[in-house]
Amino acid sequence: MEVYDLIVVGGGPGGYPAAIRASQLGLRVALIEKNKLGGECTNYGCIPTKALIKSSNEGKSFSSAIEEAINASNKVREGISYLLKNNNIDVFYSEAHIEENNDNFIEENNGLVSKKLIIATGSDPSDLPNIKADGQIIHNNRTILSLKELPSRILIVGAGYVGVEYASALASLGSQVTLIEVMPKILPNIDNDISRLAERSLRNKGVKILKNTTIKEIKEKREKYIIVNINNEDMEFDAVFISVGRKTSIPKIKVETDEKGFIKVDKYLRTSNPNIFSSGDITGNPMLAHKAFAQGVIAAEGVSGNPKEIDYSIIPSVVFSKPEIFSVGYTLNQANSLGIQAKETKLPLGGLARSVIEKEEIGLIKIVYDSSNRIIGVHAISTFASELALSATLAVKLKATLEDLSFSMPPHPTMSEALKEVAELALNRPIHYVKV
Repeated sequence: MEVYDLIVVGGGPGGYPAAIRASQLGLRVALIEKNKLGGECTNYGCIPTKALIKSSNEGKSFSSAIEEAINASNKVREGISYLLKNNNIDVFYSEAHIEENNDNFIEENNGLVSKKLIIATGSDPSDLPNIKADGQIIHNNRTILSLKELPSRILIVGAGYVGVEYASALASLGSQVTLIEVMPKILPNIDNDISRLAERSLRNKGVKILKNTTIKEIKEKREKYIIVNINNEDMEFDAVFISVGRKTSIPKIKVETDEKGFIKVDKYLRTSNPNIFSSGDITGNPMLAHKAFAQGVIAAEGVSGNPKEIDYSIIPSVVFSKPEIFSVGYTLNQANSLGIQAKETKLPLGGLARSVIEKEEIGLIKIVYDSSNRIIGVHAISTFASELALSATLAVKLKATLEDLSFSMPPHPTMSEALKEVAELALNRPIHYVKV
């Protein structure tokens, strides 16, 4: 048996940062990955989808877009391998099979032993009860990049972040997209005004959007097409993409889970077993890579005896559609539901210099603030909305005020100027906007 201070199970964004930080703190670390380093983000999610979107915005062909998406994944994965190697972490590629023996954890497939574990096994794409991915004509995010040609007609089931991103990209590439969502609006967790503008943008691209809608049944399925019944209407598609959430992927470890099967952790990322920590998707929503990165580092600190907390109120979200969507903190409705006396101010971005340069057709920023004028939420839709992410998140985290933002000095011409402009408007002293 090879003895380690820590075994990390899972080499995705919840696992490899944990391994690196633990090694920096002086622990001998083994990382076990059953598939590919980088997990869902690098291989099937964040990296390839954003590369696909970039190619679609540049007018490239579908085959070129797929090739560049795969190449981007490969390059990022190679970078992760390099980081692990240079942080002296031993990586084992296999399924983890862990047994408890007194105060030790025994990983039997590779002959490893450790007193501490971090479980970061991520999540798997969910199916629908009446329609399951087959990798042929019905796809999930792990198989969609295996398409050899652009579907002329594709059905996307689920209008969350991933569904909207793919709808935007595939429509830009020339596919006829139908997007259905069971909820009354697309992007159900996003501010209502932002959601409406996102819907308008997609419809402008030719995307057919059906809300409050589910698939009744598959009427016929062939090698090159499928007929499904939607709202009592039979519709034919060349491909179906299911994007309806995630399910757990937990090794056989004795830790407490919630009703959906996700591992319960405390504010230090410790599980019901004090010697086991967990990070990433396996701990539940929101399932975002940057949340997993942060959790991995916090888990490593906890394992090393330096417990630190993570602030879940400042997790930013970005939808990399065109235009992009950004959100952090509370919406006005969320703040009101929690009893917070809050107001919101929204600013159209058509007159912002960067919006003019980018020929922005749809652009809006909204800022939410409490009775002391402290920023508690920022939401935007625009070209390069993701550019606002760090500044807005810091504003919420550091309890910045409208005054703070109004006297900031963002570079010109950038989208970050929107934060200053909307704060000035909230204070009723806009410089580059005329109130009508």
